[in-house]
Amino acid sequence: MISKDLWVSGLRRSIGSNFGKGWRVIGEASGLTKLTYVYQEFKGVGNKKTAKTLPIKWEPTSQVEILKAIEFIKPLVVEKNLTLNEAARRWKAQFIGEEKTAPNKNWNDFLLIPPLKGRLKTDKEEDRKNYAAYKKEAAKVDQFMTTKQGLSRKTEKDWGRRINRFLEVMNKKPAPNTGTQLIKLCAENFGEIEPDEKKRYLDAWCEILQYGITRHSMNEKRWQTPDEDYRKELIGKSNRTEDDKLTPYVEESDLLNLLDSLESTNKELFLATALISLFGLRLSELAVLTVHDGNLYVGHIKKNVNTSSKRREPRRAFAMDLVGKTSLGANVLRLYESGVVKLPKAVLNQIEKVQEKNTYGDVGQAYVQILERNEVWKNIVKNNTDITPYSLRHRFAHQCHKGSTVPLSVKDAAAAMGHTPTTHMNFYARYTTELSVAKAFERHLENRIAV
Repeated sequence: MISKDLWVSGLRRSIGSNFGKGWRVIGEASGLTKLTYVYQEFKGVGNKKTAKTLPIKWEPTSQVEILKAIEFIKPLVVEKNLTLNEAARRWKAQFIGEEKTAPNKNWNDFLLIPPLKGRLKTDKEEDRKNYAAYKKEAAKVDQFMTTKQGLSRKTEKDWGRRINRFLEVMNKKPAPNTGTQLIKLCAENFGEIEPDEKKRYLDAWCEILQYGITRHSMNEKRWQTPDEDYRKELIGKSNRTEDDKLTPYVEESDLLNLLDSLESTNKELFLATALISLFGLRLSELAVLTVHDGNLYVGHIKKNVNTSSKRREPRRAFAMDLVGKTSLGANVLRLYESGVVKLPKAVLNQIEKVQEKNTYGDVGQAYVQILERNEVWKNIVKNNTDITPYSLRHRFAHQCHKGSTVPLSVKDAAAAMGHTPTTHMNFYARYTTELSVAKAFERHLENRIAV
């Protein structure tokens, strides 16, 4: 049997030679190992100390496990400036534990879902208590949902369902032991669901796994996401082609009828619709518009932890007028700047709540609800059921490339709309119709030259 003093002194020498000054271990009365780190601040006895009890038995056979724990914890504390408590939590999250069937509870720490009611001002004591409890728990650990700022209430609910399904499977007994096993079990727990919807769920779960690996030091080898081919197999084949999934644009004649009708019946909705369709705005960008020297500028509504700290200048938006109404965009801009006609009240109410909710999504949702009650809009949708309010923005993109004998480049159109050329080509510049192609050929043939 190894002498107690001998194995302890040997362990401490190994710690000193492998990890340098500041790292110490002792055995506690509980029989577990207590790890202490003394910050190297050159203050002698005044150096700050921090300690954490590790779930490792204080015995000779645990020496390798103790060394491996410090090897994992040290860079998190020294290089990444995490607390010893957080570093130890991440170390513990790497391992399944003594029982292979033990639930993976550590994922619960950073997958808290904010109560929707609690985000709002409310007189209900229960809602206030729920929100206070959420804030208290969420503050302890970096939360996945902080990467999803700016969501509409609907999208936030969707993420809540995806996270709940993820945790439900993750915490089952027997618990999944790998990322691939987890995704497979999650996918199998669906009923009949369209492949497109299943893909959204699988993509979300893989994003959560990657967040756990990169932000919470979950074991990368264990929790890596399944390869793309296997994910496609789990999703199944969709009957919809990529072109079927594209959002169509609103035809010029339909937009003319809609704006004419709204101008005489609902000036607030006319103003909002004209701004979106003529300037190619995202629906929620109604909340971030400013006018300088007769030009419209659009702020930023898409925020996440990677971009929220970066200063980005507003983009300038340009009017794509209707043919025959070449000054419509300028007139709408003057109307907006004057304040004589304001945006719809429901939209303004949501704009006022943006800071409180930390989301712009509900601004666009408020506009959608108003537009979808309009009879002229209902008739437009009746003739093409794939049309959505976002088709107003797609109209702008279509006109950039098809509405002139001198079309705009993809790069310039994308800059005006506030996204990348790749996004523009994938979602905005691909949709066309037989009539549009025919007109393009007519214009081309009229301007043929000998080559």
